[in-house]
Amino acid sequence: MEPVRPRHVEDTPLLSGREWMSIALSGIFLLNGWYFLAIITVNILILLILERKGVLDRWNATRVLGFILMIRTKRGQITLENISRPRRLWRWFGEFSLWLCAFILLITTTLITLSAIALLSQPKSQSLDTADVLLIPGVSNGIPLVWPLVALVFALVIHEYGHGIQMRAHGMRVRSFGLLIASMIPIGAFAEPEAREITQAPIRERMRTYAAGPAVNLVMAALLTVALASVMMSVEPYDDGAYSPAIVVEGPSEVAGLLPYDIIIKVENTSIESASDLQNKLSQASAGDIWTMTVLPYENGSWGNQIELEIILGDKHAHYLAMNITPEMLEALDIKPEDPFMGVSGDGLGPAIQSTTGGRDRLIGPFASGLSTSERMIYGVTHPLQLLSIPLTFDGEVMASAEADMLDVGPMHQEIINGIFWFWWINFLLGFANLIPVVPFDGGHLMRDAIRGSIQAVSNRVSILHPQRMELFATKTANFASLLFVGIFVLPILFRLII
Repeated sequence: MEPVRPRHVEDTPLLSGREWMSIALSGIFLLNGWYFLAIITVNILILLILERKGVLDRWNATRVLGFILMIRTKRGQITLENISRPRRLWRWFGEFSLWLCAFILLITTTLITLSAIALLSQPKSQSLDTADVLLIPGVSNGIPLVWPLVALVFALVIHEYGHGIQMRAHGMRVRSFGLLIASMIPIGAFAEPEAREITQAPIRERMRTYAAGPAVNLVMAALLTVALASVMMSVEPYDDGAYSPAIVVEGPSEVAGLLPYDIIIKVENTSIESASDLQNKLSQASAGDIWTMTVLPYENGSWGNQIELEIILGDKHAHYLAMNITPEMLEALDIKPEDPFMGVSGDGLGPAIQSTTGGRDRLIGPFASGLSTSERMIYGVTHPLQLLSIPLTFDGEVMASAEADMLDVGPMHQEIINGIFWFWWINFLLGFANLIPVVPFDGGHLMRDAIRGSIQAVSNRVSILHPQRMELFATKTANFASLLFVGIFVLPILFRLII
């Protein structure tokens, strides 16, 4: 009998069948312009090759969903143990996290439902970019690569440490930490518990553990809001005055020659140091008044020498009537005939007339001086949403380039501002998004345990179900709720992609 010869290297195929299939699919997707799907298939191809060559085993990594790499590590255990020693303090934080996340979970559920309705009601001709929906650093419009990616890694680490600290505070062990990576971009992280301990833990302790991760990100975002405001308070403009980020076509300002971001420093020999000065001057005028304005013209990132412009104020009431606004609506808005109209408009994030500190004040938010207590409270609620929309409005920047040019900010100072802003932005978004009521998000686990706890409470009082049947019923109810919200979130997106 001849001995069996070992297979030679040349006998081993260069690529397996699955790998050839991945190459074929990626080619088809590229030819059809489906770049996002092409990236996924290329990612699967790379991971298949690394898996076959044993590289993933050496990295203590596994594939998840085909294209996501899960990398585990034992590092960080000693640090976790040291941080989590004040057990009572962290249990108190866990209870606070639970109430905070319950409130945010209610908000996210409402927003998802309203967003789905709005998405379905969009005109069919309006396309949807999948990358923009997923907000991928360096890929989505308005999301640059460097600062958001650095902030994402940091936010993921503290998020999972939040889970790990709660586990230790309640006596549960953490087997490992890890990252979830897709195409070299961290998309998630995890603190892997001992499965039996987390499943057998009391429901409230488990809910505290799930809530701690998003809560850490949201608390960090709150601290960064204060830090951002503190840094911006030290920034001053080169010139005091008022400007408009947009000019109404064929309006009085355009006819006079005023351009966006031209700085108005004087009106009829009255100095204009802020937007309120110009608004006060406007409130004393009437339609048809003629003003001589002293202006610093803006061009190519700088302001030229003073010039004088003559503007004839229009009639705001007549202007809006011409735009088909009803007289009843104008009366409700307290717009009367002969009210003066300059013909300026806002940028979507601010009023039509802004101070040269407008970009700075937008980042300071409710911490700005001169606000009443009620104004600070209202501004505090809307401020996070305004900050979230800033990079999407200004193409990845923290303010319009002209607004930045108005401020005396050096390159290093600007990078500090950018860093704080993006660390805030990623932490707030990660904490908020993780409270989507869908498993495997933390919000989904919280929803599942809340349903399970409610059913247990009712069952204990009425004794209508056996404990095992009660557990099965709770799990099925939670799974159904997760699928419902997945449908609410995903189906409108698929609907936009198909049409």
